[in-house]
Amino acid sequence: MSAVKAGILTDKRVTQKIYSGIEKGILKKVDALVIHQTGALTAQHTFNSYAKGGHGAHFLIDKAGNIFQTAHLDKKTYHVGKVRSKCYELKVCSKAQLQTVTKILFNKSKSYPARVSELHSSEKAKSYPDRYPINEDSLGIEIVGNYNVKAKTYEAVSAIQNSSLQWLVAELANHFSITTADVYRHPEISYKMASEASSASW
Repeated sequence: MSAVKAGILTDKRVTQKIYSGIEKGILKKVDALVIHQTGALTAQHTFNSYAKGGHGAHFLIDKAGNIFQTAHLDKKTYHVGKVRSKCYELKVCSKAQLQTVTKILFNKSKSYPARVSELHSSEKAKSYPDRYPINEDSLGIEIVGNYNVKAKTYEAVSAIQNSSLQWLVAELANHFSITTADVYRHPEISYKMASEASSASW
């Protein structure tokens, strides 16, 4: 049975490889998990990026299914990006919510990036689970998987990677009282390629 102490998930299946440069302040709560793919050929490509600071996630699962913890669980990382409107995507907005979202999304006087930023700010003001998870309340799990630029698709997540993902999600769900409804693929909640983590299962 794993344990969490001082932001570290301790278990023989997890190798600690913390990159302090990707930690961006205190993570006060964990409401959800976000599953990503790296878009790189190897884990080392991602480790090299993390060593420079900037964006990053809390865990990385390599091609062999090895699990690395790359940031403390009580530290925020930049892994989500700007989020979509949850009620709009799920078609459950109230009339007032729909008016707010459509007013932002279809305001042709502003550029698309500006509209995305405005919608993110509007969503961020809500509490989870009324909105999608953001950096301030979620952990990120990266799975090593290359992105084919010509085909515009991510490679399939392997069986051994999915096995490790299933174990990791179950452990984190236990420690943070998360349900399967609180686990998301990155493209579900943000503006990413639909194939990212599409073959991940937990």
